Amino acid sequence: MSESLRLEHLLQPERFDSLLLRLYGAGLMPAQRPVLVSQWSKYYFGLVWQTLLDGVALPLFDATEVTLDARGLPIAIDGRGGHCEGNQALLGEHFNPVVSRLAVVGALAPGVVWGNAGDCLDQALERAECDAHLDLGHWLSSPDSPMHAAVGLDAAGKRRRRTCCLSYKVDWIGHCEHCPLLA
Repeated sequence: MSESLRLEHLLQPERFDSLLLRLYGAGLMPAQRPVLVSQWSKYYFGLVWQTLLDGVALPLFDATEVTLDARGLPIAIDGRGGHCEGNQALLGEHFNPVVSRLAVVGALAPGVVWGNAGDCLDQALERAECDAHLDLGHWLSSPDSPMHAAVGLDAAGKRRRRTCCLSYKVDWIGHCEHCPLLA
């Protein structure tokens, strides 16, 4: 069974803590809250980038509804009201509020959340089968972007994140695919 919620309500501390507890269990929540919020953000950003790659405009933060699967992971984004038009609107009217809220509810440095957004974008662009990704690639290449150089190549030519997502702190999650700690 899935449910749809306004993103701004979902990211309220008590509501989001309840979601994380249901998703990850009392063995990890609240002790590993930063890791769990970081992990959840990867699912969200993966969905965001796929939505944009599909050519669908992203709603403004306060107009965004997120559909969650039975476990509590985001599976769809919809919006009633305004949509982000252009990169500045995406940054100011969607990404900044999402990153700020996730950083607060997860007691995370915003750079961790931005790193997750950038890593998810890098992965989405790798999988993309169309040229629409050219417009999104600027988020990773522009020095003005908070996702600039989120992922790079190490000396062996392997993709590495610039910032750690913290997943290594939970044994059953382990190091992420692009972990900078394994370089």
